[in-house]
Amino acid sequence: MYPKGNLNRIWLVLGAIDSLEKATLVNISQSIDMPKGSVNDVLKKLINGQVAGVKVKKEGAVYLVEEWLEFRLAIKCIFEKHSLKQ
Repeated sequence: MYPKGNLNRIWLVLGAIDSLEKATLVNISQSIDMPKGSVNDVLKKLINGQVAGVKVKKEGAVYLVEEWLEFRLAIKCIFEKHSLKQ
């Protein structure tokens, strides 16, 4: 398991959402062997748009990937927005 704060935790949760037939909190947690609390923290980040190029939504108890953009373009946009502020 990756330590707390490691970005690979996000990719594991995202991969589970994308791969599981029914991506619920419990199913995601069991499939990647990560505590539900940790999975829930990652899910909040994904739903709140805190991960570049990814949009995740929740329908009932099931999580779905709405959009999975090319990461390079998303990172470039974040950089450009940040650069304009300075």
